[in-house]
Amino acid sequence: MTWQRPHDICGRPCFIASGAGRFDVELGELGDPWLLAAVSSLTLTPRFLDRVVPPDQSFDLHYCGLFRFRFWHFGDWVEVVIDDRLPTIRGKLVYLHSSDPSEFWAALLEKAYAKLYGTYEHLHAGFTTKALQDLTGGIVQSFSLSQQDKFLTYQVLNSAVPRSTLLIASISYDKESKRPLRLRNGLTSQTAYSVTGLARVRSSRGEVPLVRLRNPWGRGEWNGPWSERSWEWDSLSDRDKELLSVRVRNEGEFWMSFEDFSRQFTHLDLVHIGPDDWMNEPALHSKKPWRAVLARRRWRSGYNAGGGPIHLETTAMNPQFFVQIPRTASAKCHVVVSVTQHYETRDDQPKRKRAMHAIGFAVYEVPTTVTRLTSHFVTEHKPLDVTNHSVAREVVTFFTLPPGDYVVVPQTGLPHCEGKFLLRIFTDEHSNIWEVNEDNMIFRNTSTELFDDAIKHDEIRGTLNKLAVKYPSEIDAGSLLKILKNHWKSRTGGSERQVRRSSGGLHHSASSCCSVPAILSERPSLELCKSLIMLRDYSISGKINLIDVPALLQTLHYWRVAFGKYDRTQGGKTSSYNLRPILWESGLTVSNKVLECLVLRFAKNRILTAEAFVMALVRLHLAHERYVSIDSKMKGSPLSLEEMILMTIYS
Repeated sequence: MTWQRPHDICGRPCFIASGAGRFDVELGELGDPWLLAAVSSLTLTPRFLDRVVPPDQSFDLHYCGLFRFRFWHFGDWVEVVIDDRLPTIRGKLVYLHSSDPSEFWAALLEKAYAKLYGTYEHLHAGFTTKALQDLTGGIVQSFSLSQQDKFLTYQVLNSAVPRSTLLIASISYDKESKRPLRLRNGLTSQTAYSVTGLARVRSSRGEVPLVRLRNPWGRGEWNGPWSERSWEWDSLSDRDKELLSVRVRNEGEFWMSFEDFSRQFTHLDLVHIGPDDWMNEPALHSKKPWRAVLARRRWRSGYNAGGGPIHLETTAMNPQFFVQIPRTASAKCHVVVSVTQHYETRDDQPKRKRAMHAIGFAVYEVPTTVTRLTSHFVTEHKPLDVTNHSVAREVVTFFTLPPGDYVVVPQTGLPHCEGKFLLRIFTDEHSNIWEVNEDNMIFRNTSTELFDDAIKHDEIRGTLNKLAVKYPSEIDAGSLLKILKNHWKSRTGGSERQVRRSSGGLHHSASSCCSVPAILSERPSLELCKSLIMLRDYSISGKINLIDVPALLQTLHYWRVAFGKYDRTQGGKTSSYNLRPILWESGLTVSNKVLECLVLRFAKNRILTAEAFVMALVRLHLAHERYVSIDSKMKGSPLSLEEMILMTIYS
């Protein structure tokens, strides 16, 4: 095998030849049949092929020996640049090439595709679905027709044909054989036939569903029942004959019965095209476009990598996306949901290559009062649909939903699996889709309520008098540490009832410093005390007034009670997946971004300690106070509240 440039192979090479022969591509001795099938399926959508193979290149003007191609990779179109040296044997191309010996776009395209995946050899382990996605950027589904119910197959065809979806049928009997074989029925194996239409006709044998297909090469047409010269056409009315003949517009297009279609073809691939690509491709304008929502997110252990529905304690922690289908004239809405995990195309970079996870998603129907799935909800309610979690780069389901409210939960099969993912949701009717998220808000400011009300109570004044005997009017972190060490756990006479909620707010019933209830789950540290000082140290002196200490103890007790609801072993530790509900119990809500940041900053190995939780609360309260202060002084903060919180957490 020798590598030669096109100028060495023929006298006047061209990148793309003019005329209809552009799509005449041959496999060659070693070519990739999956890529050939994917390329041939784009004959009906030439704008898509122009995006992959930019036509503004040639061997004449500005020729420099380099050519560029574009492929879709995890939501982006990446450009691959190659030189034009091609592998040959005895002066002939051995991989994919055009039938025209002077045309080289196909051979160069396969070389660029081989570079994307590392080598030519890596292409032979591919699949048509992978190549279709790389060339179109669409959501690709694959069906094995021999293993699927015929009624379901017809439903898929009937739903997909009128919409912005490419349908490719193929025949693959022998996995070892890559060469296309002409069958007795006129069809060709290893060839991508485009499904272009459906019809129902009344014949002498009753109503017959028909499927219209097209061979992109203009040859290899069906010669069985309902083929061009079959006797079945004689039983139709002249009107039906005329209608069906008009619908066969292109060379290589033909009809066959659905029964024969499901019997002869072994695979069906669907490529759902997004609205932007639909708009750019005039050939698709006769089809109904999809409405699309795309989200790039990631699963992070300890935060939102909750695993599949069988993991009831954590599955509700996964990212959630709300799908609202209004009650309109349409009885049902067609929906396509795709989850794609991040993948590497090159196997020769083991350091960059991550193990693929078993991925999937679940769909829950929810009442209008539910805005977020919780562990309690998923325990009590089974999902409406759950995909088979599989180790694949993309998992797709095409289904219909009646009007209502739903939550889509992309997930890995097992919890704690980290990785980036791309979620795409297509609907053919008006729908509202958003990521489930919360505002950054303090809806019960316990620290402020307690500090402002503390001095009004006789019990608190008694506590102050006892502290004043031992400590000065202002105390630093060291003095606060001594106080907390004396009172961090409940004393005789203390009880959990000493801080309680009622309609009137928070009430205090500490009779003395010695009857302070348990305020911490573990012995305090100096670092914790420094953080607590920050709550009331407005002058940045490193000290707080002694008058603030009793209320501070009550605040710590209130936070400890909230934490204790999720501390099953009472050991001062809980899973970091519980942080959101614990914050709610403490009177706060945070956005997804802030929650992720809190887990990164304060959790370790998916464990959140009671002290880390208190320090996180201190930072959140400080961030809110800073934001209000800056907003009032500057009459509008240059930062958003979320930005202020993130800066405070990482400061």
